[in-house]
Amino acid sequence: MTDHIAESAINESRGLWREYSRSLKTNLELQHDLRVGVAGSFTVDNLIPHIGGCLLRKGFSAPDIVPGPYNQIHQLCLDHRSVLERDYDFDALVLLWRLEDLAPELLESALAQDEKSFERLAQDIREFAQAIAGLRGRFSGTVVVSTPPYPALGSFDVRDLGQYERGRAVYQHLVDIWNKALEPLEGVRTFDLAGLVMSAGFDAAHDARKWYLYRQPYTETFSFCIGQMIARIVAAGKISAKKCLVLDADNTLWGGIIGEDGLGGIEIGNDFPGLAFRDFQKYALHLQKQGVMLAIASKNNEEDVLEVLDKHDAMILRREHFSAMEINWSSKVEGIRNIAQKLNIGTDSLVFVDDNKKEIGEINERLPEVTCFLVPEELAEFPSLLRNSGLFDIGEVTKEDRERTKMMAQEAIRNQAAHEVSEEEFRAALGLKVKVFEVQAQHLARTTQLINKTNQFNLTTIRRTQEEVKALCEDQDSVVLATEIEDRYGEYGLVGVAILRRGDEGGVWDIDTLLMSCRVLGRGADTAFLAQILEAAAKYGAERVRGRYIPTQKNRMVEDLYPRHGFASNNEEGCWHIHVSAHAIGVPNYIETELTLSI
Repeated sequence: MTDHIAESAINESRGLWREYSRSLKTNLELQHDLRVGVAGSFTVDNLIPHIGGCLLRKGFSAPDIVPGPYNQIHQLCLDHRSVLERDYDFDALVLLWRLEDLAPELLESALAQDEKSFERLAQDIREFAQAIAGLRGRFSGTVVVSTPPYPALGSFDVRDLGQYERGRAVYQHLVDIWNKALEPLEGVRTFDLAGLVMSAGFDAAHDARKWYLYRQPYTETFSFCIGQMIARIVAAGKISAKKCLVLDADNTLWGGIIGEDGLGGIEIGNDFPGLAFRDFQKYALHLQKQGVMLAIASKNNEEDVLEVLDKHDAMILRREHFSAMEINWSSKVEGIRNIAQKLNIGTDSLVFVDDNKKEIGEINERLPEVTCFLVPEELAEFPSLLRNSGLFDIGEVTKEDRERTKMMAQEAIRNQAAHEVSEEEFRAALGLKVKVFEVQAQHLARTTQLINKTNQFNLTTIRRTQEEVKALCEDQDSVVLATEIEDRYGEYGLVGVAILRRGDEGGVWDIDTLLMSCRVLGRGADTAFLAQILEAAAKYGAERVRGRYIPTQKNRMVEDLYPRHGFASNNEEGCWHIHVSAHAIGVPNYIETELTLSI
């Protein structure tokens, strides 16, 4: 069954890329939405359809995947445009390498305990890391470098007696040297090719015939796995991960029906089948610690479900792990919509798991943007149901991700307090503080995440990699600002980003990017942030600030942001401007502001 699924996925990926490649021949003016260069110490041409097909499946409409020539990875580090024969730059560069390709003779000699050969090989590895450091300094996009797998040489066969003491020791020492050389480099993402080979199985991954004929070491199935992982890594920096995992209760969080079987009768524990449910919960908790919100949508008596969460000693997930619950006898469609509304996210940010085909079918029909998974009939497959789906991939886990559930609990307290007094009294007592500052190294991951995830309150929806954001921070003609917001109930964290860029006209600065998390809207935080953006621009010498609104399907809520705050219309559609010396945006008196700049 697994082989059939793999073959089906491979054929779908190649078919998508083939059809897309044909369309390029008749659409020469196509604007690519992602450019990726791939180079290897082995031939990488056969990986391109798999990488491209997987990116198309992830929603990219026009990816450009360019293979480098065989074993030109050092040259690519020195001049990637020349090696890839392109006069434009890339969003990401991927480098794949193996020890046996770097210096095969030295590797064989090192195995024979030739100390000079080992040291020369170690030096080659250090020099490769230095070449990557040089590339990192010249290239502003994402750099992805693989880990070296165990050598595919006859003398390194793990089934040889004594291989652990000899070959494994040499390999581990060289990997340690590589890791130490790569450790100081910032902004280099690792693709664990060694781990992927181990997961697939050494023999299942390798194809000797393809290696001798084409210098392609891997089987087609494993090449697809490589392409899939590269696509996930590259896409994680460009598209939003799913934000919330919504779970049914009966026969999903546990086996059985709580309303019929009672607390002692449901299946959850250290024996099968209860262990499968418990291990699935462990993975859900792992996602929650990575910043994915958890929710429950169950047709059930609420007190019965809460009793399991609070009292069953085998449960991994407890009440406090869930950011929202819809436990009632209404339709799952209504429940899922309510969860999205409570969490202030779109329904397209949800993943739903249920054991009922009819419930899944209704969600697919009425909420097709929700990604659904059916609990497998073979419960042994249940714990791995969501693994490797790529749905929850994020470039880097931030402080805000890890504390999201706590923030949602704080928001629930705010909402309760807001209903107990008038809106004016609530705002006056909220103690809202809006701090604006220039982005530093420790803020880059979260800033990039917001740039690539925020859709609704986002004036221009320009996406950027972390390396591109870092380059803007270092550019004297741009200022990257962020805002952290807190009130008496707790911290919202870093929830807004603005990028100011010096215009071509003297005294004019452009708001290239302006976005905020929707969690903080409705209480004047957007006004306070915009006011401080203008103040920052003035301190950097701006006399006039221009802002642009580029409409999308999701950002209609901000189409009037600029005129609502005193910006005048330009002759160009969607373009607004304001003279900062003659106009100040009034910040509500119940908001405390703080602006910190490096000048």
